[in-house]
Amino acid sequence: MFGAKKNQEPTENTGVTETTPTTPKGYTPPKGSATPKRKVVEARNRRPVVASQAHLSKEEKRAQRAENRRKADETYRQQQEAMRTGNEAKMPYQHRGKVRSWGRDYVDASGPISAYFMPVALLLIPLIVLQNYFPKIAIIVTLTLYAVFFIFMFHAFYIASSARRFARAKFGVTAVPRGFLLQMVGRCFYPRRWRLPVAKVKRGEFPEGARAHDRKFLGFMNRKAKRNDA
Repeated sequence: MFGAKKNQEPTENTGVTETTPTTPKGYTPPKGSATPKRKVVEARNRRPVVASQAHLSKEEKRAQRAENRRKADETYRQQQEAMRTGNEAKMPYQHRGKVRSWGRDYVDASGPISAYFMPVALLLIPLIVLQNYFPKIAIIVTLTLYAVFFIFMFHAFYIASSARRFARAKFGVTAVPRGFLLQMVGRCFYPRRWRLPVAKVKRGEFPEGARAHDRKFLGFMNRKAKRNDA
């Protein structure tokens, strides 16, 4: 009678805008209140993975890029220095681990002939110049270089596969990382002075697990396993 009707809409604008209250993480609404939908909660908690740079000025973006380059250069310099000094803790990830270190020692002790491929490949430079004047000689030299390359490749794969076989026998099959074979093949093609990480053993100084008595024992076990399978 004296008050406004319950279903009557207010006609005046009070000027107060309704705001959605923010709740802390892990907040549980009291009993009896409406539970927010999952997509509403996910949208409220969603944060960008990388901070947006839209609010930065050109000078700030340029300074940020310069700082990122400086950090990347410093990291690269530290990694290269670690590979020259043998500090495995700061080496790139693909060079870390006792299995990879053991494989590098095996390759360095083996003295692969494929390490001489780069000097031999330098013969291609005068060959390119002389092929117009002496085409028959150029063909012979080219075929010879291909033959030498395949010999080097075969020897490199032989050493790398031997390193993987001995590493599996010493550390276990699951301990040998992926890409171990190709990494050792690539090391075989570098001259000894250019190899990174640097060589720590001399030729013939095979690591434990690949020495003469170890190779004889492994050959004996392989022959024994073949006889048992037969």
